Amino acid sequence: MQYVRVEPLPDRYGFHLDPGDYLEALPEISAGLPPGAATYACDPGHYDFRSSRCVKDLEWTRTVLADEQTVISLELALSANEWKHDSGLRLRYTDVRSFRTDAEESDGTMPRLGALQLDEVLPHPAGMSHEISFTCGSIHIVAADLVAVWE
Repeated sequence: MQYVRVEPLPDRYGFHLDPGDYLEALPEISAGLPPGAATYACDPGHYDFRSSRCVKDLEWTRTVLADEQTVISLELALSANEWKHDSGLRLRYTDVRSFRTDAEESDGTMPRLGALQLDEVLPHPAGMSHEISFTCGSIHIVAADLVAVWE
C-alpha cells in the first residue's frame, strides 16, 4: 500500500497498523475517487479501531465474479468479527479490470488469508484501486467504482 502501513511486529504475533498518512492525504485523494469509493474511504468509522464500522478484523467469506456481457462485476463478502462488528460488509465492484489475490500459506491455525488488517482506496485511470491487507495475504482490485454495504 502507498500510504497505509501494515507491518508485522518483531515477535510475529500481530501487526503495527498506521493509517495516519492515508487519513492525512484522504481529502485530496477522495477528490479523485469515483463517488462510491469516496464514500467508502471517507466513512468516519472506517479507520476508527473502536468503531463497529472499522474494517479491521473482518474475515473474507466469499467472492462472486460475474461476466455480464461487456462488464465484469465482483462482489466480496466479509463477515463480522463477533467481538467487534454488528454486521458484515459487502463490497460490490463495477467494471472490474483486475482482481489479484496473494495468499501466503498459513500454519493451519487460521484461514488462508486470515483477518483483514487495513485497506486503501486510491484513484486509478480505470476509476479506483482497492488494496486489502490480511494477516496472511492481500487482495488488489482495479475497477470503475465500488459500493459498500454493511449488512
